[in-house]
Formats: sequence, C-alpha cells, structure tokens
Amino acid sequence: MQIPPADSKYLILDVKRSSKSHGSVHIYVSIVRDDEQKSANKKADSKVDAMKEAVQRAQTKIGKLAESPSYDRFKEVLTGLDIVIKFTEPLSEFPVPGLKTAHELLSKAYEVFNSQKERDENVENLAVEMAQLWTILSEIQNLEMIKSMKEVFDAVAEVTEECAGFLDKYAENNFAQRLVKGYFVLDGKISSFRDSFSDLKERLVRGTSIQTWVTVEREFRNVNAKLDLQTLVEADGASFDKARICLPNTRERDLERILTWVDNKSACGVYWLTGVAGCGKSTIAHTVAERLDEGHRLGASFFFSRTHDLDDPHLFCTTIARQLARYNPMLRQAILEAITKDPGIAKKPFTSQMGPLISEAILKARLSLPPVIVIDSLDESGSPEIRGRLMTMLRLELPKLAARAKIFITSRDEPDIRGALPALATRQPHRADLKGETRADVRRFIQSQLSEVVLRFPYLQDWPSTKDINKLTYYADGLFVWASVACDFILNGPDQDPVAQLETIVSADPAERAKAESSLDALYLAILRRRPIDRDAFRYVIGSILTLGEPLSPRDLDKLLELNNVTTYLTLVDGTKLHLTSCQGLVASLASILRSDGPDRPTRIVHASVFDFFVSRERSQEFYIDPQLAHFLLFDRCMTRMRDLLQHDICDLQDPSKLNSDIPDIDARVARSIPTDLRYACRFWASHLSQVGSTQTSVGSSAREFLSQHLLHWLEVMSLLRRTREVGPMLRAVETWSKVSNLDELSAFASDCLHFSREFSPMMEASALHIYISAMLFCPRNSRVFKAYRNSSPIQLPAISCADDVLTTPICSVYQGHSEVIYAAAFFPSGDKVVSGGAGRTIQIWDPTSGSLVQDPLQGYRGSVLSLAVSSDGGLVAAATAGGMVHLWNTSTGKRAGEPLHVTQRVTGVVFLAQDALLASSSADGLIRIWDVQKGALARAPLAARSTPLHVAVSPDGKVLAAVSRDSAELWDVATWESKGDPLQPGDSAVAFSPDSQRLALGRYTEHCAFLWDLPTRQYKRLDGHTKTVSTVAFSPDGKLLASGSSDAMVRLWDGITGEPLHVLRGHSYTVWSVAFSPDGAQLATASADKTVRVWDVESLLVSGSTEARTDIASIDCVACSPTSKHLAFTIGNIVYITSANSSITPLRRHTEEVKYLGFSPDGSRLASASKDLLQWWNAKTISTLDSVSLVGSEKARLIEMSPDSSRLALILDPQTVVMCSTTNGEPVGEPRTEHEGWIRSVTFSPDGSWLATSADDYTIRLRDPASGAEVGDSIHTPVRVSALVFAQSGSRLVSGSLDATIRVWSTSSRELLWQYSGDAAGKIYKIVSTPDNRQLIYAAASGAAVVLDASSGTRVGKAIRCFNGVIRSLAISHDSTDLVAATDTIQIWTKKGDDAWAFRQELYPTSEMFWRKDEQPSGPFLASFHEHPDGWLTCSEGHRLLWLPEHLRRVWSPFQTSRLRLGQDTPTVTLDLHDYLVWLSGITRASYEVDE
Repeated sequence: MQIPPADSKYLILDVKRSSKSHGSVHIYVSIVRDDEQKSANKKADSKVDAMKEAVQRAQTKIGKLAESPSYDRFKEVLTGLDIVIKFTEPLSEFPVPGLKTAHELLSKAYEVFNSQKERDENVENLAVEMAQLWTILSEIQNLEMIKSMKEVFDAVAEVTEECAGFLDKYAENNFAQRLVKGYFVLDGKISSFRDSFSDLKERLVRGTSIQTWVTVEREFRNVNAKLDLQTLVEADGASFDKARICLPNTRERDLERILTWVDNKSACGVYWLTGVAGCGKSTIAHTVAERLDEGHRLGASFFFSRTHDLDDPHLFCTTIARQLARYNPMLRQAILEAITKDPGIAKKPFTSQMGPLISEAILKARLSLPPVIVIDSLDESGSPEIRGRLMTMLRLELPKLAARAKIFITSRDEPDIRGALPALATRQPHRADLKGETRADVRRFIQSQLSEVVLRFPYLQDWPSTKDINKLTYYADGLFVWASVACDFILNGPDQDPVAQLETIVSADPAERAKAESSLDALYLAILRRRPIDRDAFRYVIGSILTLGEPLSPRDLDKLLELNNVTTYLTLVDGTKLHLTSCQGLVASLASILRSDGPDRPTRIVHASVFDFFVSRERSQEFYIDPQLAHFLLFDRCMTRMRDLLQHDICDLQDPSKLNSDIPDIDARVARSIPTDLRYACRFWASHLSQVGSTQTSVGSSAREFLSQHLLHWLEVMSLLRRTREVGPMLRAVETWSKVSNLDELSAFASDCLHFSREFSPMMEASALHIYISAMLFCPRNSRVFKAYRNSSPIQLPAISCADDVLTTPICSVYQGHSEVIYAAAFFPSGDKVVSGGAGRTIQIWDPTSGSLVQDPLQGYRGSVLSLAVSSDGGLVAAATAGGMVHLWNTSTGKRAGEPLHVTQRVTGVVFLAQDALLASSSADGLIRIWDVQKGALARAPLAARSTPLHVAVSPDGKVLAAVSRDSAELWDVATWESKGDPLQPGDSAVAFSPDSQRLALGRYTEHCAFLWDLPTRQYKRLDGHTKTVSTVAFSPDGKLLASGSSDAMVRLWDGITGEPLHVLRGHSYTVWSVAFSPDGAQLATASADKTVRVWDVESLLVSGSTEARTDIASIDCVACSPTSKHLAFTIGNIVYITSANSSITPLRRHTEEVKYLGFSPDGSRLASASKDLLQWWNAKTISTLDSVSLVGSEKARLIEMSPDSSRLALILDPQTVVMCSTTNGEPVGEPRTEHEGWIRSVTFSPDGSWLATSADDYTIRLRDPASGAEVGDSIHTPVRVSALVFAQSGSRLVSGSLDATIRVWSTSSRELLWQYSGDAAGKIYKIVSTPDNRQLIYAAASGAAVVLDASSGTRVGKAIRCFNGVIRSLAISHDSTDLVAATDTIQIWTKKGDDAWAFRQELYPTSEMFWRKDEQPSGPFLASFHEHPDGWLTCSEGHRLLWLPEHLRRVWSPFQTSRLRLGQDTPTVTLDLHDYLVWLSGITRASYEVDE
C-alpha cells in the first residue's frame, strides 16, 4: 500500500465490480494546479467546436422525432439516463473536452427515449453501463482539485460523445422503421460501447491513468472515535464463517435467486429464507455473506445459534453497528455521531439501540449502493420474552432500515417472526426445504464428504458405491443436517469402520423409521444404538451438556461433574453410582451429534434438533433425557463446587480501600483464582434450581445451607466477575421456587438475601471486599443474614449504637432512566412492566425487577406528560400532555394508535373507561372530554367542570367518573353523564377510587392532608401527616392500603379502610408526583421530581420503619458575608441570623414569610433581608431594626435580588415575569418584563450596577437595564438550562452554571462564550461566587462539591471541597477571601490554607435548634479529615475508600471534630467510633491503617 501525499483529498467511490458484487474503495487524489487547468482548456477548444456541430445535427433530428406520439415505455432506460443527466449537469461545466457536449447530447437522447413506445433490451443495458460509470464520477466532489484524471475524463467524453451520436442516429428511425429495416440490430456495436464503459470504469477504480492509492481500511484520525466504537461490544463468533459455506456447485439456484434480489433495486428491502430445521438455511446464509463480503457489499452479519452461545440478542445491535462502522467511513461517522449524542447508548437495552445505531445511521449515510445485512437463525434468538422484544424492535425498525439497506433473514416459519417482517417479504418467502430442489445438492454434499474415505482408509477403493450414495440421499430426505451428521458418523464413528458405520445407518428397522417423527430421529437412534452405552453415565453427561446454562469444555465439565476419581464410584445425589473418570470418551464417541474442538474448547450439540430429540420421550425412546433430573443433578454439582472452592478474598486482593477497578491485574487474578467451572456454578445454580420439581426435598435444604454459609463468598465472586446485576433475579428465582414448593424457611431466607443484595448492590458492583465490611457493618441486626454471618470473622464486628429497627429498610429498587422530572407512572395489568413519563421527551416502558427498558421509548409529542393511563389489556397507553393533546400508542408495536386527540389547552388527566372503548380527559379549559378510542373523536359533548379539573378517575365498577380541581371534587354517572350529587368540598389535588368503588381518596392542595370519603354516606376522615401539598393518592388492589405522595418528598401508607397511619417512606428528594400499586399489590411505584421512579416491596414496607416522619432540620436558604468585617448572616425560613467570629448567633425576627434575599450594604454597616411582602433593613453593628418597606404587587415573588446601590429590587414573579421595585417605597418601577418563554431560574446584578441578568428554562440568558428591567441587546443561547448566574471582572464577564454541572463564562459586551469547564461535580449548579479580588470563581453543585476555578483561564485550582451532608445550596466568600461559607443543612466554614487548599474550620447553626449535639462536644480534628461522597463512600484525605454508607444513613452529623461518626438521613440514629472501626479494619484485612487520634 502506498502512502498518500500530504496534500491529497480523500474520496469514497462505490463501484460495481461484477454483475453480482459491489465494492467500496477509498482513493486519495492530488491537487490540480491552475496553470495545468488553463492548458487543458486551450486544447479542448477545437474539440468543443466539433462537438457543437454534432449537437446541432442531433437537435434537428430529435426535434422531428419529438413531434411523433409519445409513450411511457423505456422505464429502466429512463431511470439510468436520469441518473446520468442529474449527475453530469454539475460536471458539464468542468473544463474537460467533451463533457458539456456529452451532457447535452445525453439530455436530448433522454427526451427521445421518453417519446418512444417500446424498449430495446440491448440499448437498456448500454444505458445501465453508462449510468454506472457516471454514478462513480458523481461521487467525486471538488473536481477543480483533481490533477491527473484528465486522461480518463477525455476518454469518458470521447466514448460518451460517440455513444450519443449512435443514439442520435438511433432516433432517426421510428419504431416501425427499425423493426422492418433491422437497421439498428447492431449487437456488436452496442456490446463495444458497453465494453468501453466497463473498461473506463475499471481504469477509474484501479488507477491506470491517475495516481491512486486504494485502501480497504484506513486508520482513524481521531483516537476518541476508536474509543467510542469500542464501547459497542461485539459478540464473539456472530459473523459469518467461511468454513461453513456451501460446497461448490450446490444450492446454486437458491444463491442465484438471493444474489439477484441483492442487485434488484426495486425489490423489497427484506428477504426471508425459511424452511424446516436442518434444511441448510444457515449454510446458505454463510455462503451469501461470504460472497457479498468478497464483493464489498456485506455491511454486517449476525448468526444466532442456540448451540454457539449466540441465542441472546443483547449484543445484536452493537455487533451489527461495529461491523457497519468497519464497512464504510460514512456509516462509521453516522454511528459515532449517534454515540456522541447519547454516550450511554452502549449500556441501553438492545431495543433502544437499533434505531440510532443502525437504521438512522444508514439513512444518514445515504450510500449509493445499499449495504446488505445478513441475520441468520432468527428463531434461535432467545427466550420467548426476550425474543418477543426483538420481534417488536424488528417490526418497528425493518421498514425504516429497508429504505436504504438490504436485509437477508433466515429462520423457521414461526408466527411471531412472520408478524415481525414486512408483509411483502412474507407473502412469498423463499423456502429452502423444497425436496425436489435440495435432493441433488444433498447428494453432492454426501459425495464430497465421503470422498475423504479413500484418503483415510486406502483399502476402501471405489467406496462408497453409487448405490450407497443413493440410499443415503434417500434417507436424508432433503435435510442437509441429516447428511452432515450421517457423514460425520461414517467417517469418525467410534468403531473407525466406515463400512460398518454406513450399514448401521442404512439398515435401520423400517418399522423404527416409520415410528420416528423425522428422518433425523431415525438417524440419531441408529447412531446411539450402534454400541452399548452406560445409560446412567450417558444421562448424567449428555443431560448436563443439554441443560447447561452455557457450554463448558470437557475438562471443565469433568471438574463440575466430579469425573476425576479413578479409585471409587461417584454417587450422585439421586443415589446413582457411576465409575466414570472423564466425559471426554463419551463426547468423542458421539462426535457426530456433539461438536468439540478439543478438551479445552466448549462442547455443543451440532444442531438445535438434537436437544428437541433428547427431551422428547417419544422420539428418543430409551435415550430420553429428563430435563428436570438433569437440572437437579447440575444444581447439586454447583452446590458442591461452590462449597468446596469459595472463600473469603478468593483473589487475595487484601486492600479494601481500592475498588475492583483500581486493581491493575484484577482480570489475571480472577482468571487464576476462579476456575471456569466455579464461575459457571456461581452464575447458574439458581437457574438449575428453578427447573427442579418440588418433589426433590433435598434441594431446599441444600440451597438453605448454601445461603447461610456461603452467601458472602458467592456475592464476592459475582462482584469480581462483574455479574452483580444477575444476583437479584437469581435470588428472586430462588424465593419464587421455594414459595411454590412450600419451603417457608428457604423462602424467608432468600427474601432476606434479596433485601441484603439490593440494599448493598451499588457497593457490591464497585468493591468485592466491602461485602464483608460495609455491608455486614450496616446489615440489620434482626435479619437472617446478619445472624448467620455475624460471627464469621475471627475478629468481632465493631459495635454500632442504634435502635433495633434503624438499619432495617424496605426493599426498594430505583429506576433512573429519565433525565427530567417524572409526573406519572403506572403498572401494566400484567404487573411485569411500568410506564413512566414527565418533563422529558420520552415515555419509557420498563421492567420493574431488572430496571431495564423492554422496548423503545415512546416519543413524538410536545410538552410534558402530566398523566398516563394503560388499557385493561395492556395494549394501549394514553398520555395527557401539556402541549394540549392526548396521545395513544399501541404497546405491542410502539406505534401511534391513530392521530393525537386535540384539546385547546394543556391536558391534566386521562383515564380509560367503558372497557377501554372510551377515554376521559381533563384539561385547563375546564372541560372533561369523553373520546371514542376507536374513532379518535369525541363520543359526546364535553362535561363542564365548575373549575379547572386537575385529575380524573373512574370507579373500578365503571359507573362513576370523578374529577378534582382546586375548588371541588365532582362526580358523574357514566351511564347518563348526570352529576351525582353536590361536589365534595373544598378543592383537591389528587383522586382515587377504592377497588369496591365505595370509597374515594382525595389529596388536598392547601391543607397538606388527604381525605378518605365514604361515598354512600358522604362522610370523610381527614388523614394528617404530610407537610406540603398531597399530589397523588392510590389504593392497593385489595383496598386495605392507601398510598399518598406529597411535595414534602414523602410517601405515606394508610389503612385503606380506617385511615390509620401505617408507614412513612423516605428516599425521594423532591415532590412525589405519582404513586401506583402493582396489580397483585406486592409492589408500589413512586415517581418524583428527583427524576427517579422507586419500586418498593410492600410486604417489607409494613415490617420496617416508623409510622411517623422524623424531625427535619430547617434548611438554610440564604447566606451573606460582610464586605468589611467578619460578620456573617444567614436565614432559616422567615428568621434572619447574624453572627461574627467567636460570637453567638443572634436571631432577627420581623418577617412573616420566607426570606428570599439577604445582603450587606457596600460599607457593611447595614443588612437587608427581603421576603415577598417586606424589605427589612438591620443595623449590622448594633444588630437592631432599621427601616421596613412593604412591597407592593409582589405576592407571587419567587426570587429577589438587590442592586449594588440598594436602590432597586429585581423580583421574579411566577413563572416568567421580571418586575423592578423601588427599595424606598416598595412600588413597582416601570412595566413588567416577560421576554422569557420559560420559568426564570436565576437573577443577578453586576457588581458595578450596570447590568441585570436573568436565565430561564427557555435556554436563554437575557441582559437587562438595571433600572427598568428592559432587555438590552441579543440574548445568550445556552445548550443546557442555566441554574445559577454571577457577574465577574466588575461586570465585563457573566458566569453561568447549568444543570449538567458546567460553568460557562460569557463576554457581556459581545455575548460570546469565552471558556467553559465541566468536571469534579455532577448535577445542578446551585450557586457561584466570585472572590473579591476577581481572581477565582467558586461554584457548588448537587453532588456536594465546591470547586475553585481560575477566573481567567478556567482551570481548576486545588482539590474539590467536599462538604458534609450533601448539597451546598448557597455560598459566600469573606471580604478577605480567607473563609468560604457553605450552606448545607447547616453553615460550614472552610478556611484557606495556602494558594489551593481549604480546611474545615467550624459548623454554625442556631444552638437551640441543634438537637443532635446536646451531649456531644468537639474532641479533635479527626472526622473533619474525612470526605463524604454522593455515591456513599467515606474517604480519607488521601482518597482511600474506608466505608460505604447505605442511602438511608448518608448524612454525617456534627460535631465533625470527633472520632464518633454519627449517621442518619433525618437524625443521627447510628453512631460508629471510627477509631475502633479502623483498628478492626486493619485486623481483618491485613492492611495497615494509621489511626489519627
């Protein structure tokens, strides 16, 4: 390969290399110099003049022909010439001799052909050749830069001109004249033109007249692109195999038909090859793929196989995408763009990958020759559930993909596959099992295979005979798999006697053959009966091979099955005794039906039909394998291997302060210490257990013993194998099996283990050793797991101080697939899926057990999803959106069910009724609309509510419709649509019927409570407990429980009949917008503004925790530092607190509403505080009251900011209004400003008072006049919504902080982005401050980190400051830049140490409110040297991970200058002495930890 010159351009040409294969080549072309171009132009002049005369002659003749009657034949010719004309038009101006003339002649020829009535096939072929050549030339861009292509262009022009002249003469005669005279029956002339065009095309590709450098694959220029593609995991062995192609001269008719389809542009984009098992579909597919690959037309291939560990589609899309990326650079770029757009796409469910990575990438690339994708054995693509998801995905994506690609699919003819393919592909599928067509090929195959006999057995000359071949062909009955197995047995049978082994096959009892279900059964039986077999050993070994979760090599299988004892019998758990030292002999003797490439390679059955044969008693007869027994024996062997080999720190990691990923040789350690058979046992023991019948009584006791002795060891190995996500489903399977088997003790223990694994799953994924440390330390003391393992360590666990039930938490899994607020969630009637939606742009349907998407998100709507409903059969999902529409989707296809239902204003609620025939919606225009689902239109006139309805619900008996608003709850009779009595007063914000339709639960907006109404008596009970609006309510299916969610971020459970409080659920951090019980009542889903959906185990809820919410610490809203002294002020609710160094904290009480602004005057003498109704001035020195100013028209103020000169207040009123207010009289100044189109999130003045800036959810920052609030100049458009603003450099720069934790610095004059910084923090940025000297910026994000940046360069200064207790909601810097004040739940002060370090100094909070520090005094700097991370890790200053904290304990309580670690989400409920803990940690890990006193 030659290296291209530095000044070359990179081109891509799609080239047809032969009639059946196409290719893509990459060409580097040098630059053309101007002087060379001018010379070429001069030489062209004379030739151009001659060409003009030819054009004029052609025009005259063509003009006469154009007057004759026109007709519409020559369609294919016209298509070809249309391509030529379209692409030559821009080329015709290029100064190469003859190009423009050729283009004009061709244009006229096109017009002639358009008026002809009959098509001439030879001329058609000529046009096609011309079109192919010009298609190649059309791919070349920037023709002025081409240097040495002149010769080729001259030749092309010459031949095209001559051909145009030929067509000119051809047009002189009409059809009748040509037919009679035979004047143009000039096959030789036409053939000559075609050969010339073909030769020119080859010269262009091969570079005979230009200097080209052709390469099949060039290196990526961008290393990041390589890394991005590497995130797409490619399945091993999924692509085609050259060793498995058809024999020469076999299946030629099938192959020709398929390859003709490949080249037929008008054919359906999907081709389906089907047939019975063993008819050779896969062999044809391998051959097709191999031939397409040779011609550079194979885009990608995926060969599913139950026998090759390729029966799972989870890597299907990523594998196809990786291959497509290698196939073509334009495809590679499109796939890279998809990864850049969604960096986490490689981790998403495969159902969410095919669209972006494959369909959309191919559509975007727009290749002139469509790539071909080969998908083989689609019927072997996984379990029914997973295969169903794959079929749904294909049903949606294949029509899009087929527009720009060819998809070749093979499978058995099964209903779900037929339903997933386009109708055109299934109308007349290509069958590969037509015996009349396959029998001759089967005979050739047998002849070819048995031709080896004479080479291996020289004495067998002229054997087998023609009669033998014919007999084998007859018995094969058109099945290639039969022929393959039979030939393999003849050649490699255990007797090494081909004659005898052939006789075994052909001499089978005709009666047995008649009884056999197929010729395959008879063949398998003949092979198995060839010699005596130890039936018990056979069932043990073959049964294991058939039922293994994944194939093992013979050596590994020997270890798993304990086939290594040469002196004693092996006694199986069912009492069977075996004397078998290895499975290798049995595997070798059955080589014709088992495939093994050696003792260290996996052993597999040769074909899926082998499994079907053995597990059918009728078909396999005395060789029947009982699957349940095989699973039972494998389960027992898994238990034995794990009991024998599992141990603490199996890989000798020793140091628990390092995560698994921090250990450089972790993979080598795992390979060395965890043998393959043990890995298998750890991954599949539960799967085998779940397949065992309940009559096997020893299974339960064995599983119970394992969990009580080796649970931690097993979890350690699963962590090291990166398989922790498999733990939950495995334990759930054990729990389910034990319940069915009435094994209560095992069921309870498995449930406890499941709870343990879920509680500590995030830690287990990261650290194997902390399973023994953090997990055991915080394991509930009353749990079965703790009781079983508390004495497992030789050194006793360090004591923790807590109440008995504090560590007990409900089982909960968290779904984090949304990126925005979630307003609605609902279970499907089957209970196996949850649908959720909100402010994001997708509605997601996911599995509540695994947390994985089960299909592509539903999308294509405007506005937030405010309500969701699922039809009673789960077939439809309805969504009410803020965009003023109701959308319906068919859940099986993921496609829309009809057009959106239009409503004039935002739709607030939606519910199905009348057995899903009708749909009710509530909207902001005050109307309840009843829709006919089938017609997609209103079923009746809308119902007029008394005020704006927020939610609707229908009673389970379908008789009553309820709608709630802020004023009332109204009821309608569904049969008559008459109102049912007076509205229930007053207004409400949530509604739900009990299952018996007799009770109605309402959530209250202003009173922060719920009401439980008895509808027959119209009596109610008030349910108090929430502290903010109750936004959602739901009954359990049996009506015994009522759940309510609130803006206080809590979920409460009540007795659904009496209204008694039962439980409080904490975990969400923001408003809970939706609660929903699963159909069986076992789970509760809660959706929140914190962008998560939590799925709670209801049974565990009722036995854990408290009925009362624990005391909250009032949050600190504002903080300010004096610009001239050490005075510090902060607010809690409506109280202002002021303090200074070493002085007490003084409360200042004047406000009745929450304080929203706090700031010192420029000279530090005064302090201003503002609530939405009052501006209050304080004397900062004497701490006394000064002036009070009542604010006018500010009742809806959300944000308040004061100008530097204290003359103006900027008020942000809900949702997007800016009002300027005088600080002198509190009156508004000027007009309200409403330029923003979304909610305003931040407001700030510049230090010099020259600017006011606001940011909003419309992705803009607007700079304003500080006096009037009017916008000045252009808006700044931001890629992510801005959550915080501050001016820097005296107002010349504006700093924004976004929801993605990115800092961006803008020029206030030019509005240009100067620099941006992201890293060190995650989530929303709450506050940014600029140091008084303008040298540094400090920002705080939701992750709990404060980061210092150099204000000029945007580089980080020092380490991130990680304060205790999570989110830093406000920041302030002292006037001398030495103290940083961070407001979490308390005030934490950090002092600067040197240029780039900060050290914790003290915590401030009103002493009277610090209930957690009554008896605790600081004793030293110990705890202050530790850092608390959002993911739960507690690290020392060097970064070593010492302890992982469960979610409900992730709050470290002060004092921080002590060795006592006090933890608890709401109060310090757990206390651990870190001194004792580190001593214990050193003892059990053999690692040395220094204990700082």
